Amino acid sequence: MRYLIAGLLFSLSAGASAQPTRAITQDNLKQFFDAAFTVQQKEHEIVGAIVSVVHQGEVVFKAGYGFADLEARVPADPDESLFRIASITKPFVWTAMMQLLEQGQLQLDDPVDEYLDFKIPATFDEPIRIRHLLTHTPGFEEKGTGSVSRSVQEVLPLGAYLKQNMPARVRPPGTQASYSNYGTDLAGYIIERVSGQTWADYVDEHVLAPLAMRSTNTQLVMDAALQARHAKGYRYQGGQFVPNDYEYFGGTPAGHISTTADDMTRFMLAHLNDGAFGAGRILQPATTQQMQQPLFTPHELSPPMLHGFYRTDRAGLTVFGHGGDVNQYHSNLSLIPDVGLGIFISFNSDPASSARSQLVAAFIDHFFGHEYLPPSPTAAAVDLEPYAGSYLALRRNYSTFEKLAMLVSEVTVRVQEKELVVSGGGTSRWIAIGPDQFRGKYHDRNLVFTRDAGGAITHMTIGGPLGTFERVAGMDKPSNLQMLLGLLFFVALSATLGYGYRLLRFRQTPASSRLEVLSRLDVSVAWVFSLLVIILYGHLVFLLSDDPEEFAYGVPTAAHVSLLLMSVNAVLGLITAWLSARQWISGVGSLTARLGYSLVALAALINVWVCSYFNILSYSLYS
Repeated sequence: MRYLIAGLLFSLSAGASAQPTRAITQDNLKQFFDAAFTVQQKEHEIVGAIVSVVHQGEVVFKAGYGFADLEARVPADPDESLFRIASITKPFVWTAMMQLLEQGQLQLDDPVDEYLDFKIPATFDEPIRIRHLLTHTPGFEEKGTGSVSRSVQEVLPLGAYLKQNMPARVRPPGTQASYSNYGTDLAGYIIERVSGQTWADYVDEHVLAPLAMRSTNTQLVMDAALQARHAKGYRYQGGQFVPNDYEYFGGTPAGHISTTADDMTRFMLAHLNDGAFGAGRILQPATTQQMQQPLFTPHELSPPMLHGFYRTDRAGLTVFGHGGDVNQYHSNLSLIPDVGLGIFISFNSDPASSARSQLVAAFIDHFFGHEYLPPSPTAAAVDLEPYAGSYLALRRNYSTFEKLAMLVSEVTVRVQEKELVVSGGGTSRWIAIGPDQFRGKYHDRNLVFTRDAGGAITHMTIGGPLGTFERVAGMDKPSNLQMLLGLLFFVALSATLGYGYRLLRFRQTPASSRLEVLSRLDVSVAWVFSLLVIILYGHLVFLLSDDPEEFAYGVPTAAHVSLLLMSVNAVLGLITAWLSARQWISGVGSLTARLGYSLVALAALINVWVCSYFNILSYSLYS
């Protein structure tokens, strides 16, 4: 979550064209990147990085910093070292899809079901269309468990993967943007169904070959020569850099490509030069320009979603491109058509997600004279209290136990000193410039609120459409859920200790007074239920916080057992509630004993509700 807010705050509103205030020359670029990486290597625990810059139809800078292989001391090389570019794979998929649109084999308004050999549930009246895939507006929830494999043998064919891992549809298509890997995987499968080739073979033949991108891999099984040049990914853990094994995505179109900084210059130049690179062409000029035009614009102050790219305007410049993050690899592609400029950077270590965003922003500020700490806007007379509350990112899970992630994903908005303060992975301050419209106190980014037909605030958008958050209240509010879970845990802990002590002393209690302290069966059931609440919830929290990335491979066995036992314990809790009701009906036990037991029964009912809310009760049905 900390990366989500930080990344969104780099999205800016569109502005007029600007020109460089410093010459974009090889010497100036070298000075900038040498200084930038010297600082970032120390601040962000960076092992290696590659960078390339194109300008006015020419490659003006390429460089490697640090190491592609730390143990072997192999330097990162912009021509030789392949880095995983993760979601920057998506622009290659969108380019391929635009080729099919250009050829008339697809239309933007075609329902995607027309091209699939399986059905997407008709949750809403409006079907998901091709345009919704390009703009991340199909309306799917986020679902990540089981999306990654450790070996190529475990990877399902794309069609089978899509059928097995279909996320729920949670909003009508075309209404809100929420980043969707599954939507891109659908696009890749549609390319396969229309072209008769795998998406990787299609991209190889129709995108990479015309651009002579010979050091780029799309294939699940990488060529041995390319594999030998692939940079390792490192995690900074326990004060040392730990290399991680190469991982395989189930949905490869969403983020599988590996490439070099040199190869990426060709892709950037083609998109900046009406689809052509040298004698090669990947798109006609009209189609290339179409890709750079808005396809989804939720608000006039919000940068639009383009035909696959998304806008991140800065310093009065139109900037579009894509970012990519997968485990230890963090990359960014930014194109600035106003001045024919393209920038590609990639890192091979964690934590570097913020480093790549910061570097692009710093580059634009340095070469285009973007003012640091611009004057704060004049505050408009707007009542700020209606905006205060809790918000959750649209990109989240709704239908499986992954919904638990919302407990640590709350973004809060509060009013302080006639400003809005937004907190969640960082803090920013915003000044009203009009009804439902805010600008940053120390920057020129925008925050926009939207309302429903009745005038109630439903969403806020920070920067661009992918930074949209939904307002939540009541028991959908994470802080309220946290308090409820705290109460459940407190009662369970008290009952475990109290009833455990009573069970140990039960045989010493005179038979004539046992009615005063309830039966051994009643006490035993409440004790087992309470003990399991502590063990199972505690165990699940430990697993989720220890290494959450482990769930990408599927539910670990230990978590699988805990989730199943939580459903069993919910039944035991219902038995506890039934025993409590029976005590009041029969008058068994003292008033104090019955009241204490009723508190445990209340906790049991809370537990059933919590397990239902977070889809734990239905876990066995979809596991």
